[in-house]
Amino acid sequence: MPLSAGSLRRRPKFAAPLLSPACLHRLSVPGEFAARLDDDDAAGVGEEEEESGRRAAAVLVVGPLGKVWRVELRRSPAGDGEAWLGGGWSELAAAHGLGEGWGVVLRLERRGVASLRVFDPGFCLARFCTPHAGMRTKDRPRFIKLLQQEDLEKMKIPEKFVQQQLTETYTNNHQNAIIVCPLGKFWRVELQREQPDVLLRDGWAPFLAAHDLSEGNILLVRYEGNMVFTVEVFLQNGCLKEYKTAALYLTDGTEGPSNAPQQSAAKVGVSPVKWKRTRRIEGTCLEGPNRKSRASPISVKVEQHKKHVSIVSQNSFTKEMTAYSIHSLLSVRGTFCSQIGLLEACAITLKISMKKKGSWRVAFKTANTYGYINGPGWRKFCLENEVKEG
Repeated sequence: MPLSAGSLRRRPKFAAPLLSPACLHRLSVPGEFAARLDDDDAAGVGEEEEESGRRAAAVLVVGPLGKVWRVELRRSPAGDGEAWLGGGWSELAAAHGLGEGWGVVLRLERRGVASLRVFDPGFCLARFCTPHAGMRTKDRPRFIKLLQQEDLEKMKIPEKFVQQQLTETYTNNHQNAIIVCPLGKFWRVELQREQPDVLLRDGWAPFLAAHDLSEGNILLVRYEGNMVFTVEVFLQNGCLKEYKTAALYLTDGTEGPSNAPQQSAAKVGVSPVKWKRTRRIEGTCLEGPNRKSRASPISVKVEQHKKHVSIVSQNSFTKEMTAYSIHSLLSVRGTFCSQIGLLEACAITLKISMKKKGSWRVAFKTANTYGYINGPGWRKFCLENEVKEG
């Protein structure tokens, strides 16, 4: 039976990583974020705005130095989700020296109030004053990154950030970094120096695949020190991406935290197996009946009338497909791989049905606590079986 899953409750945020000249006078924001920011009780809606058909509300934006700015939030009455920060925004931008190529992140503090962080053209968190020696600042170092096609296999850390934060601690050409994902899971990714750049390389592509990230997503990376980075993920429209905690579905007595990409429980199909709750760490960890696990051949069933593709065997899981997982690689959680004996790189055979002759030879590789399927065979499988997003 489907099990309930909760989402991690975080304050709504909006990210605009690369401001255009027009954004310095009028900053477009998603309707979803505007609806949460809009203070219905705020004054500032006059006859002129009503007659023009555009609703204006006064909101407060707390700048990086703590000064509070009064800014107009305007929303289109057409119901198309169009919204923007207007009057007062250009003055705020000019006061902080914002220009083309800068970035901003707005965080909702409460209804009608948002705080602002500013990122310079080097993609680093802008500092508007120099702290005294020994003084601890509230804001940890951060950089913002709009994912491009070339970032999907390896991602360059901004040069300015490397110079300011990593020069002393990054001493070897090959060194591991720890990435803390939005759900709190730790990922080990190799840092590699390719003069003059420092790249997130081995382990980076599986990290993106596991979190359904692709070109156009925005990352806000905070440096915790000692090569540990915390990552927040934004959708292409700039809204914070919400991940759902999900159940870990096992068919034996295995326990432990989920190593799987988190999915909404509403989209996960579960086989009719009796479960009992054990403990909750990252998602909800479950334990099945105590019996020995038999590694059976993997078969993939493509259900034409349902919105998911499920791997059906004694050990099974359900995976929602994205464009990246179809055209690049499909991540497979480590617990599933260990249960059926997939412990190292090899070639595996996928079948729609054990009764039919058709089969597809695909490449399987391992990275960190995940395995993944990729290569021409995987793309051929998706093409011939008409596997689509969703």
